Amino acid sequence: MKSKKAFVLGAAMMAASFVSAFALAEQYPSQNSVHLSEKSLDAAIKSALKSGGKVQASASSAQVLDKLKAAQKTKTVGVQKKAASVAKPSESVQISPVGRLVKPAKAPAAQAAFVPLCDSLDINVGYSYDGLQSGESKCFHFNVPAKAKVQIYLAGQQPGTEMALTLFQDDGQNNLTALITSDNPGNSDEVISGMLEAGDYYWFLEAKVADGSAFDFGAIVNTAIDAYEPNDTPETAFALPDRLNYLTGNLDSPDDVDYFDFAAVRGQGVSLFLDDDDKGVRNQWIFEYFNGSAWVNIPGGSTATFPSRAPGFVYKARVRANPAEAWDAKSEYKLTFGSSPHLADFDAKGGTVTRIPAGIAPLATQAGRLMTWRTEWKDSTGAPLEGVTSQLKVDKRFASGPDFNWTIFSAATDSAGKTSGSAELGGCVGDYRAQYYDSSTGVKYLWDTWYNVGGWRIDLKELPNVGVGGDNVPYVSLGHICSQDIIGR
Repeated sequence: MKSKKAFVLGAAMMAASFVSAFALAEQYPSQNSVHLSEKSLDAAIKSALKSGGKVQASASSAQVLDKLKAAQKTKTVGVQKKAASVAKPSESVQISPVGRLVKPAKAPAAQAAFVPLCDSLDINVGYSYDGLQSGESKCFHFNVPAKAKVQIYLAGQQPGTEMALTLFQDDGQNNLTALITSDNPGNSDEVISGMLEAGDYYWFLEAKVADGSAFDFGAIVNTAIDAYEPNDTPETAFALPDRLNYLTGNLDSPDDVDYFDFAAVRGQGVSLFLDDDDKGVRNQWIFEYFNGSAWVNIPGGSTATFPSRAPGFVYKARVRANPAEAWDAKSEYKLTFGSSPHLADFDAKGGTVTRIPAGIAPLATQAGRLMTWRTEWKDSTGAPLEGVTSQLKVDKRFASGPDFNWTIFSAATDSAGKTSGSAELGGCVGDYRAQYYDSSTGVKYLWDTWYNVGGWRIDLKELPNVGVGGDNVPYVSLGHICSQDIIGR
């Protein structure tokens, strides 16, 4: 979101400013002069939340706590709660591990029920408030249900008015922490943006210069965020670790932009790819890298691989919504960004079978019920790639049509970049029959073999078209042996 005045979170805030902000907290206007009503949010406020970072905190003085507690005695009447004018975020599910139940040594003391110090208002609803005069103040409570990207605002002040907005956090027992104040000159908008943990918070509205005219305020709370927020600007880009990273992200609004950085610490080559995990929604996003002067689009279905550069060079990429497509908050992208992978060594073979001669069927690999396989993955400097997902894909029987029917066997690379495993192919009924002589045992026998024709390849889950098999030669031929019998000599 672009506001008239963007307030950068994390700015230094002196404790004295909080004390003075609450010095007149008890001077509330009479109930008859206060008018609080809901208001449709301005389109600009509904737009994407632009986070400046995690809100930083400082402890509040006992004097501040006393002033806020005193505010509880001055309840505002006639507060109406209507349907939210902004769609509320979806429910957040908290998943907790189940541990062994242990009887405590003694019963814990009951925790007092939370009672906010000020009147409670809803999030994602715009409010209009009037009646404050110069030197008067007002506070309201709101709850953030889960970790969220938030925007706390005070807007629409009349000319000649000057307000200040302070955000406080309550630990659930009325112990307060002062987070930050927005105090722009004159009647400029006051905006506090950032990431907040689940909990209870207060708006504190201070009328430095006011004549009772109305102004707007509210809290826009978006819990539909991924694990990499805040990363909405190049300055707050999420720094990825030294590996081939594969992550799931989302855009929490149509105007959200997710930025990522990757430092090639050894000067290794770097690869980029964006996918939707085969859900058919890839066109929702525009994926770009920074070439030093401009952002360059990477078309959907394409990988971008950069050669080695100086050690420590930082590559930059971003994901943003495609304005030509309908935005869907539930859609998730799969981002690959990091060290370019190279298959340094591999092997895939079948068990003990009597091979069909190449003159009858040129099948590179022949296997019965089992295949064994191993891989070794490195980056362009020869360093092992740990934690990537090596895949053996087997189509045991080619059917009609252009599509493969892969059975996928996966293994994660160890600290040496290696995997090993087996692939259970099972039995089959052969489409083809071959009779041939074989002397590999030292005795010449006539064999009768039923088999199917298929193929296999090795690649990575994180990045397409690396490994064994690609777009030009997509597989290694496979003979799946269904039965073999000696029928003569």
